[in-house]
Amino acid sequence: MDNSVKIRTIEGDIPVSEMGFTDSHDHIWKEGGMEVLKDPDFAIDCPEKSRRELLSFKEAGGQTIVDMQPLGVGRGIEPMRAIAKGTGVHVIAVTGFHKGSFYDKTHFVHRYEEDQITELVTAEVMEGIEVNDYCGPIVRRSPSKAGAVKCASGYYKITPLEEKLIRIASYSSVKSQAPVITHTQMGTMGLEQAQRIKSYGVEPEKICIGHLDRNPDPFLHEQVLREGVYVQYDCVARIKYHTVSETLQLIIRMDQKGYGDRLLIGGDWGRSSYLRAYGGAPGLDFIPGSFASQMIAYGVPEGLVHKIFYENPARFFGFIKET
Repeated sequence: MDNSVKIRTIEGDIPVSEMGFTDSHDHIWKEGGMEVLKDPDFAIDCPEKSRRELLSFKEAGGQTIVDMQPLGVGRGIEPMRAIAKGTGVHVIAVTGFHKGSFYDKTHFVHRYEEDQITELVTAEVMEGIEVNDYCGPIVRRSPSKAGAVKCASGYYKITPLEEKLIRIASYSSVKSQAPVITHTQMGTMGLEQAQRIKSYGVEPEKICIGHLDRNPDPFLHEQVLREGVYVQYDCVARIKYHTVSETLQLIIRMDQKGYGDRLLIGGDWGRSSYLRAYGGAPGLDFIPGSFASQMIAYGVPEGLVHKIFYENPARFFGFIKET
């Protein structure tokens, strides 16, 4: 790996060679916001429990985790820093926004101009994450900077607000060079997201379409991957969506089609009932401790498993280049 390229973690920039085994989409802290108001199970708000959960990830072999909670929906950079400190786990935080339905009509996303919000988002990558998610008149920046930009859309549609926020994420990526990761609702609108983000100037290798395995249609996945982007499978053990073997079949098929170098995997354990320290399951330790070995047992080539958890994340999240 090229050590002149770095990833941006909440404790500073590190060479991609130090990234190690990576969970590309997960959650270690979530407090408040529309998602939690609708369903309290989405709250992940006990520092001690989240720290135990993160330590279990480390003990199972995990080295880097991407916390995908964006602006205005319960993100907390200060508790996240405290949770991660001393665990030995590299945490990547994100800026940007979730789907439009999570933002009340009084939120600034409805009121500020695109260029204004683009500057706010870009500053979180370049200067530091605003500790209160820009929810007050005083801007106070954390020393931690965002390592990726998020955008999202709803089920089978992209609303006018989501169109606006996708443009903002794209323009912020172009300005900062940080990668863009998306939320698709039930795996819909992934192709449309990829095409839109590319049209706003983002290079395809800086785009990852998330949750695509919630719609485990190989034809769709091939269409999206032909755009030159990454795709992320992040509900790898949620039987309410599909079986583990369906995800593994998708991985093998996409690799056979030549797309193995553009696959990422995350747990997206975004509910307290998914985390062992909160009394749930399967926990942050599942992917490094169980799923990776299940992949090999099923017949996924070991080289591909290494790509998905080491090489692909390093290539996708590495955007800081020394000159």
